[in-house]
Amino acid sequence: MREFVRLTRCIIGGAIVTVISLTCVQSEERSKWTTLDWLQQLNYSHELHNVTTVDGYQLQLQRLPQVGARPVLLVHGLLGSSLGWVCLGPEKSLAFQLHQRKYDVWLANLRGTSPYGRHHLELTDVMSEFWRYSFHEHGAYDLPAIIDHIVALSTRERLPKAGTEAEEEQKQDEEAHQVLLIGHSQAFNAFLVLCALHPRFNQHILLMQAMAPLARLRRQVRFDHTHVRAIMKFVKVIIIILYQRVV
Repeated sequence: MREFVRLTRCIIGGAIVTVISLTCVQSEERSKWTTLDWLQQLNYSHELHNVTTVDGYQLQLQRLPQVGARPVLLVHGLLGSSLGWVCLGPEKSLAFQLHQRKYDVWLANLRGTSPYGRHHLELTDVMSEFWRYSFHEHGAYDLPAIIDHIVALSTRERLPKAGTEAEEEQKQDEEAHQVLLIGHSQAFNAFLVLCALHPRFNQHILLMQAMAPLARLRRQVRFDHTHVRAIMKFVKVIIIILYQRVV
C-alpha cells in the first residue's frame, strides 16, 4: 500500500513538473511570436493590407475582418506595434475582444515599427534620412493614408443592394465613412496633428478613445528625437523582453 502511495505521488509529481515545463516552453515560444504568428497560430481569419504614405513610407495593416461591421482602428504608442493589441491572447487582448463583439478590427503600424513599418520607396532603415520624423509625421502622413484606405475599402464592401430602402442605405453609407479610433499613448499626439492639419478627417472619425494619452512632452521627458530614433532600432528586442517579464 505504501509503495502504491509513493508511486502515485511520484507519477502526480512528475505530471505536474511536465505540465509546468510545457507551459514555460510554450510561453517562451509565444514571446517570439509576431502579430502574424498570433493570428495564424490561433487560426484567426485575417487580411494584410499595404498602404503607402505621400512621403513614401510603406506600412502594413493587419485586419480581423467583419465585413459590413463598424471599422475600429487600433493605433500603438511609442516603441509599440500591432503586436501590443494581440500578445495577451484572445481572452485578454483588445483586438480579439473587439472582433468577438462583431467589430471590423484594423491594426495600424506606423513608420519605424518593426517589422511592419520599416519599408520606404527610396530609403532603407539603415539610412539616417529614414528616421527623420516624429509623431508629427505619424499624424500628418501615416494616419491619413491608413484611414483613407479603410474608408475606401469599407465603402466598396458596403455598396447598396438592390431594393435597399433609402434610410437603411444612408445609414450604411455613414457607417462606412466613420471609423472608431483607439490609440495608446503617443497615438493621441498623432491624432491631434491629424485633426489640426487635415480637418476633413473629423467627419471620418466617430470616436477617439485615448489610452494613457500624452498631449505635452515639454518638461515631462528628458530625451529628444535623436534618442527616440536610436531606441526604435531595437524596439523588437525591447518588446520581447517586456513580454517575457509579463508572462
